[in-house]
Amino acid sequence: MSKSNITSSECKICGDSASFSHYGVTACQSCKMFFKRNAENRRETLKCHFDDQCEVNINNRHVCAACRLEKCFKVGMCIEMIRCPQSRNKRKNTISSALVP
Repeated sequence: MSKSNITSSECKICGDSASFSHYGVTACQSCKMFFKRNAENRRETLKCHFDDQCEVNINNRHVCAACRLEKCFKVGMCIEMIRCPQSRNKRKNTISSALVP
C-alpha cells in the first residue's frame, strides 16, 4: 500500500510538508507523484546537466529531474511498492461489484 502511516512531518526528498509514507518513505504529494511517473521508465534516460550535484529542496525540486529521482532512491523509495494498473483496476472492480445489490 502506498499510504501507511500518518506522520505529519517533512518530505525526505524536498523538505515540503508530508503526512503519509509513500513507497516506503515519508514524502509529499509532489514527490510521490514524481516518483510514480518516473521510477520505472526514466531512470536511465534522465541526465543531470550539473555533474549530479544538484540540491533538491522545496524551492528547486523541479530544476533537475535526474537528481530528484536519484534522491528518491537514496532515501529509500521502492519501485516494488508502486501498484501496477491491473492491480488498481482489479481492486476497483472488486469494490464496484461489492456495492452492486
